[in-house]
Amino acid sequence: MSADTKIAFHEYTITVTEVAGRFTARVTREGGLIEHDGHVSEGWSAASCASLDRALLVAKTAIDTDKIR
Repeated sequence: MSADTKIAFHEYTITVTEVAGRFTARVTREGGLIEHDGHVSEGWSAASCASLDRALLVAKTAIDTDKIR
């Protein structure tokens, strides 16, 4: 895998970065801020996961359950 894996999901971009065998998902939106956990910012990051698939699942679930808006 390259340093970053990017996928489009709904109107968001999920970028997963691997460091030392751990995968961290970051969610951004082109031209807009993201609301999450009562805050507004340019992006949202998940806790690191043991696999790329798990990191993507965590990010997609956060989007689908409106944890990220």
